[in-house]
Amino acid sequence: MKDKSNNIANLLEQIRQLDNLLVLHKNDDDNFMLDQYTTKKNVFLKELVAELIQLNETSPKVFIIIQKIVAGLEKNTPVLAENEFSKKNKFSLAHLETIVLGKVAI
Repeated sequence: MKDKSNNIANLLEQIRQLDNLLVLHKNDDDNFMLDQYTTKKNVFLKELVAELIQLNETSPKVFIIIQKIVAGLEKNTPVLAENEFSKKNKFSLAHLETIVLGKVAI
């Protein structure tokens, strides 16, 4: 559990540092650095979600934080069409949804 806490603390520090860099570069004429820092922040946020899920805590606050992170990622991440996703990841989102949500095909 201590390793998880250390990983989460490290991720939070990395995200905080990137936020500072994003503020520093937000008025730059060129968005190159801004895009790079945003991409890296999104990677760290995804890792943070994975770490929070692996905690296996049933705190509603943890679930709310995960939902907020995912909502933020959805705003900053290009949308991939379902067929492109399935091809890239070798499984169907429709099949995943059926299993996870318990939907039965009629």
